[in-house]
Amino acid sequence: MNSLSRHTRRYLPFLLISLLTTGWATESVSQADSTITMSLQRRSAETGEPVVKETQLDPSKVGIVMIDVWDYHWCMTYAHRVASLIPRMNALLASARQLGMKVFWAPTDCVLPYFGTPQRERAAAVPYHEIPQTGRKLHVNFTCGVHRCSCGPGFHCVMNYGMDAQHPDAVVAEDDYFISGTTELYSLFQELGLTHLIYMGFATNMCLFGKPPALQKMYEAGIDCILARDATDAFTSYQPNGAHPDKGTAQCVADIERGGIPTIHMAQEMQRAGVWEPEVLTEPVLLTPWGTQDWPYLFDSAVTVTLTTPWLDGVTYRYTVDGSEPTIVSAAYTQPLKLTSTTELRTAAFRQGKRVSLLSEGYFVRLGAIPPQPDVKLADCQRITTMPDRYGWLPKINQSWEGYALTMRGTEYSEGLGCRAPTQLLYEIKPEYERFVALAGVDDGFIGRGVDPSPGVYARRVARYPSVVFKVFIDGELAGQSPTMRVSAVPWRFDVPIPRGARRISLVLNSTGSRHPLDCGNWVDAGFVLSGPIN
Repeated sequence: MNSLSRHTRRYLPFLLISLLTTGWATESVSQADSTITMSLQRRSAETGEPVVKETQLDPSKVGIVMIDVWDYHWCMTYAHRVASLIPRMNALLASARQLGMKVFWAPTDCVLPYFGTPQRERAAAVPYHEIPQTGRKLHVNFTCGVHRCSCGPGFHCVMNYGMDAQHPDAVVAEDDYFISGTTELYSLFQELGLTHLIYMGFATNMCLFGKPPALQKMYEAGIDCILARDATDAFTSYQPNGAHPDKGTAQCVADIERGGIPTIHMAQEMQRAGVWEPEVLTEPVLLTPWGTQDWPYLFDSAVTVTLTTPWLDGVTYRYTVDGSEPTIVSAAYTQPLKLTSTTELRTAAFRQGKRVSLLSEGYFVRLGAIPPQPDVKLADCQRITTMPDRYGWLPKINQSWEGYALTMRGTEYSEGLGCRAPTQLLYEIKPEYERFVALAGVDDGFIGRGVDPSPGVYARRVARYPSVVFKVFIDGELAGQSPTMRVSAVPWRFDVPIPRGARRISLVLNSTGSRHPLDCGNWVDAGFVLSGPIN
């Protein structure tokens, strides 16, 4: 997704410079004839206490499986947490490749874009091995729970399965593999003569554990599996001063350790093996909840934001709320931040006067009050036409631009105008018009439609793309504007005063970034509030 790509590309210059200066990106060091020592951590099923065992491994016989490093998630906070881990994962994989480890990318549900790539075709060509019935079972009781959204109180994100590829900033090497399914991974494991699989990736308590090429299936096939606890993130909930995604992830990791699967701190193991430079900046400060300019977090009256760095100790978070870059003299974070107005938050971690994290940005937008119903409905007003109808870019009255019910965030509206960006609607302002009011947002009725009868199948490929902004001009002057609006966002609330003597109002719908066929937006419950009694 473009928004997530830009979000993580802010981190990449620091990472790539570090890779080049340490030699990670320019030269592979073969250590196939040596072993490395790893500290494998399990937990007592009875007491929950960690038990660490030093284990010798031949790195040339170790594979790393990357589960669901997707380009999108319907929960904005979780999507940005995924993006924030990409720089660390890229650095960890660069180190592991130096040691001779093989890397298997498993973007389950989204492997299709990689058909025809060398990494995919090598995996598809592997001779199949029958998966043995070992009788070994892996039972893990996840105490963190499974939740539909990590944004916490406020407006929850609506599930839509919009992922359609792997995250664009994930660095795939020439010798990596794109895999699909249990049999393919098991067969590659056997053909390459591997002994262990290290798992990284996302939704620790769901995808990383239970998908076809994931940890449970490989363990039950008789393979020794390890979880990299510093390169995974669980899908859990958030409550200020309570549940938190960091805590949920730690709980999930502990649950897996109690189930008998060992975990490692991958960065520490790579440092011990001599292929990790601890001074390289790979960690951002995590915001919870987390919105950005491309995907804003909308709230009614207040939102409580926490700052964390699970893998950086002894740091102080410095932050700004005016969009400037934080420095050592910026405000220090001492408790969760309660935001009550639209805020552009930037933050970084410092230790002994030196910045030790990547920069992080968040964007939180306060909604206005819900506007009143209009006295004069926009759909009943005569629109000024400025281009011939033959262009076909005209609004639809009381239906979406695609000809269905006006739908935003799953709610259908009976009255309004459906448009496709770019669209301009012009109307004459009558003397009695006092305010323009409307709810505006992306039409998301397509989420439940498609040629396949299963809801969400169509949306799986397209829900990440629509991105629009609504604008209101009065006599050529900008009088109101929404932030970037995305699928299933809370509709933006317009309540725009009309100056005395104003002549014309222009309602504009624009795409943000590249135009997409589903950049369709609705103006609903839209029209004019009168200054006097209705005649």
